[in-house]
Amino acid sequence: HLMADAARPETLAHFRSKALVSDNKDNKGFDPVTIADRNAEQAMRRVLAARRPDDGILGEEFGAQAGTSGLTWVLDPIDGTRGYISGTPTWGVLIALNAGASPLFGLIDQPYINERFEGGFRRAAYAGPQGLTNLKTRPARPLSEAVILTTFPEVGDAAEGQAFHALAAKCQLTRYGMDCYGYALLAAGQVDLVVEAG
Repeated sequence: HLMADAARPETLAHFRSKALVSDNKDNKGFDPVTIADRNAEQAMRRVLAARRPDDGILGEEFGAQAGTSGLTWVLDPIDGTRGYISGTPTWGVLIALNAGASPLFGLIDQPYINERFEGGFRRAAYAGPQGLTNLKTRPARPLSEAVILTTFPEVGDAAEGQAFHALAAKCQLTRYGMDCYGYALLAAGQVDLVVEAG
């Protein structure tokens, strides 16, 4: 939570700014990164350096830093940078804690709409404008009653795209452009499926 709190002002300082500039990390396509991505990750790393110096870090923008505790923090300072630079509040700050390859805890923070979703250590909770509540996924239902989300309709390669559209055709409602926020909605029981490339 301290890391998410530290990342919030760094992301909000540039969100919906007319002066925001993004760099492209991918020479074959478009994988944007902004100063907000970099500043937010640095803010989270400072919290870890002060509070958990023996833990490892795997960050989206600044890579891996070995630790000695057996725990690794996985940081994505802005998941959904395309949404971020477009002004949609579907992006979020992602923080996870792993013991080896096993996840122990995960957090999605959406600073602009002031929502935080967390799960792990026998806790699954939402905090936001509607207060604090427990998270619970929807009960199972037929695909004909299901809501399915993806970030964009061009899911993965051609075969993955065809598979997504075949599945979506069987669902009641399909929505696009959700970034990590789709997974938060899944955890909150608002939707039934999130399908992404891979």
